[in-house]
Amino acid sequence: MTGTVATVTPMRQLVALGCVAALAALLAGTASSGGVAGTPPAACQTAEQRTHNEAVFGHFSSRAPALALSRRALKAGFKGIKIEDEGCGDYEVEIDGADKVAGRVSFAAEAQKAGYQVTFEQTGPPMQPPQGQAVGVFARPHTVAAANSLAGKIAGSGLRYVDIVRVGSSWAVVWPQVPVASALSIAAEVHKAGFRIAFIKG
Repeated sequence: MTGTVATVTPMRQLVALGCVAALAALLAGTASSGGVAGTPPAACQTAEQRTHNEAVFGHFSSRAPALALSRRALKAGFKGIKIEDEGCGDYEVEIDGADKVAGRVSFAAEAQKAGYQVTFEQTGPPMQPPQGQAVGVFARPHTVAAANSLAGKIAGSGLRYVDIVRVGSSWAVVWPQVPVASALSIAAEVHKAGFRIAFIKG
């Protein structure tokens, strides 16, 4: 075979480049996703007192599909499922009490076996990370359905600390509450899984 020889960048170099980009965005405090860290909750968002981590089965733009999913999950043996009206046209199907790492791992495996890619929603306002922490933004789709689809794909790769938040006219798919010191290693993990993320300091 003759002709030009393509230059292939080793995966380790691609990951390193992704980490450098993530660090640059982190230090700048802004990103192509719009510099959303520190953004107050949208006016349409329902006030929520987060006292436990939540196992989230999905986000929907109306109550009917959320109710349908919750009924299917209940029949599959998942107890304590409820629908939260997050406001702004976001109905979240979730179970409270995913507070321990070991419990989250086993629950995610059980849910995946039943056909559900759950994500885990942490306590604390996702777009307002405290001092020393950052929020990682995967993307800002324009619909809940698109954001939910992306979150499911990310969860399917094993990255389950994902939340969906209304920001302006879009829905940010984020990894909230990341210690700044862990941002680079998480960025490498995200890039290895085939996704992009930009971290923004609180």
